[in-house]
Amino acid sequence: MTTAPANPWEDAKGNLKPGIYPGVDFDTYARWDAANHSILRHFSATAAHARWSKLHQEESTEAQALGHVLHAALLEPERWKSEGALVAPTIDRRTKAGKMVWKDFVARAAGRPIISETDQAAITGIMASAARHATVKEALYGGGLNELSILWVDPETGVLCKARIDRLTQIGARPFVCDLKTSHKVASTHGWQQQVMNYSLHEQAAHYRAGLATLMPLAGDLERGFAWIVCETEAPWLVRMFEADDDALDLGKQLVDGYLKRYAECLKTGIWPGWPVGMEVAGLPAWAYKRFNVE
Repeated sequence: MTTAPANPWEDAKGNLKPGIYPGVDFDTYARWDAANHSILRHFSATAAHARWSKLHQEESTEAQALGHVLHAALLEPERWKSEGALVAPTIDRRTKAGKMVWKDFVARAAGRPIISETDQAAITGIMASAARHATVKEALYGGGLNELSILWVDPETGVLCKARIDRLTQIGARPFVCDLKTSHKVASTHGWQQQVMNYSLHEQAAHYRAGLATLMPLAGDLERGFAWIVCETEAPWLVRMFEADDDALDLGKQLVDGYLKRYAECLKTGIWPGWPVGMEVAGLPAWAYKRFNVE
């Protein structure tokens, strides 16, 4: 007698199975043993860095925690009104009375997220800005799907991959992948380009699109666009939308393909190399020599 799998993303033997899975909570997704951007991006340093990332999940920072709450507020506004985060009371939790008030508050929260008044102001401001931004409104609240966890096998390397898609939608008549991002800096074009480079977001975009192209290819040679919805977490809490250009996506794909090949080799051999041994030569970056007119 064959036992039915406990979860739709598992086969009868409990192995992860390729597919598109809505409604998977983040903790479950995080436990899936598959290659995601957070692991692969560390191959830009060494395989040893990637292995450490794979074995030791990074703790959520305060900014990331705000990002998770903002996702719920923007992607599910009606649910947010009734089940959203609660604002922490202003109390001195070092005192006996303060500890009692806090304990009662946490009990009443019953697992709902707890945020500060500062975060609440940011979320309220960002939601208002999003409501005034015509393209963001179309991207978030037109037809589409939210919070999709996907699993696929990379056709070149056979590596099992995963990604978590914030929003799959259409803008105009074109299919788009939309990714919500927070920024504590002003979202100038140059500033965002720096963020994309610093956090390898072009690689993340390429990874997401590769998974969707494998699982849900579009007709003909049509490709999904990729857009970042950037939310400033400082007043006046504006939002801005950037589409990833083709050059950035092509470079991202080239890099991710290389990382996956190295990842596959490491899985095969069990060897995750670090930096080269011995002494290496290092000077100044090329721009520094140009700055000081050194040939």
